[in-house]
Amino acid sequence: MSRGAALALGLVAWLAPMTAAWAHPHLWVQQVVRVVTKDGNYTHVEIEWRFDPFSSEIEIPLIDENKDGKFSAREIKLLADDMLPELQKFGFLTWINTGGKDFRPAKAPAFSARIDDPASFTLPEWDRSAGDNSGMAMPPNKRVSEPPGPRQKGPRNLVYVMRFDLPQPSKFVSITTFDPDDFMRVEVDKNSLPAGCALAKHLTYKAEFIRGYPVQADTVTCQLP
Repeated sequence: MSRGAALALGLVAWLAPMTAAWAHPHLWVQQVVRVVTKDGNYTHVEIEWRFDPFSSEIEIPLIDENKDGKFSAREIKLLADDMLPELQKFGFLTWINTGGKDFRPAKAPAFSARIDDPASFTLPEWDRSAGDNSGMAMPPNKRVSEPPGPRQKGPRNLVYVMRFDLPQPSKFVSITTFDPDDFMRVEVDKNSLPAGCALAKHLTYKAEFIRGYPVQADTVTCQLP
């Protein structure tokens, strides 16, 4: 697996239990949810992940091999070939519902990636390493390396876009994406919700970096007439 896939897959080896107080996620993602309709039904859902600028600056140089500030078709294919099979093992961290039981996407999505420069998503600074030295040593593969210094041109985002087929057309769909261990915090951009969709906190799905400090997952629910 290339280093370019490492950002989204830091959750592959789950965090060991620790005796600690409150801890924060190690990387942050703003999620944009889109729905595709045809003949009065939803047929696809699309999720866009905008990685925080600190995490993006670690990964973009590893993906952008020719250092031209954008991803070529070849660079995107290499990233997809490495990243999608691994993410699929974890259901792309996504649960979908079309009116029955929640399910994971059955197959890999159509995938694209880009660099948003200037950044489309920024957030206040936070302690990415909180909890790493709080009573029990963090395993080496889970320790947080410090990002490089700030860019002279300002922050930018690594962006993944994944479009999933629905198993059958439906007038209802809900989408919930979260990392149960809260290593990667996923929060939906409420300002980008499609028409007919609403954002709420899921009643049972939650992320916990440290057990006992849950963060309820964001759920987008969409309904057609």
